[in-house]
Amino acid sequence: MVLLAEKGNKKVNSGDNEGHPTTRIIACGAFRAALETLQLEERFPHVQVTFLPSNLHVWPDKLKHRLSREVRKAQRNNERVVCLYGECFPGIDEFCERRGIIRAPVLYCYEMLLGREQFHGIMDETAGTYFLERELIANFDEYCVEPLELYDADMRRSYFKHYKRVLYVRQPSDPDLVPRAMELAQFLNLALEIRDADYLFFEEKLISLIEGR
Repeated sequence: MVLLAEKGNKKVNSGDNEGHPTTRIIACGAFRAALETLQLEERFPHVQVTFLPSNLHVWPDKLKHRLSREVRKAQRNNERVVCLYGECFPGIDEFCERRGIIRAPVLYCYEMLLGREQFHGIMDETAGTYFLERELIANFDEYCVEPLELYDADMRRSYFKHYKRVLYVRQPSDPDLVPRAMELAQFLNLALEIRDADYLFFEEKLISLIEGR
């Protein structure tokens, strides 16, 4: 249990019952299913997670603004902050360093879900891979079709002309999303491949970040 004690008008974070200060993980919504499966908040009572919508990747400036706002909120409560994002906007490492927060040691969010070896193997096969996961599949119209005007065939061709395939990263708790993934691949005129997520790398790196190793 995390307690926030009042000191004047400022909340002072007292962490868990073992004296650990609260660690606030600010994460892309793409990691929601993985973090729920790993049950980190149950295993580490001093850990709390804030999810930001994964469609913020479409607008890097908006992502930076939202992340900055959540970091300020956490630090006002004296929480230690872990940024669970890849290099999702220009200068993110400098952003984190200036604010004294730590970031997941990956270039891409999907590297955490697939594991470093599998992810780089996929990228070595072809760089033209468009990744899908549970949240993006469920919200593709809102997250991609509308803001990118993908209902227009010329816009789809322009945006996806360098892609060769859609790769659905299937996670253990996913419902049957294969039919919808097939629809999206056909909509984008790309081949569909499916790879299963591997949480071993994700879990190892995340626990290291939580424990400050």
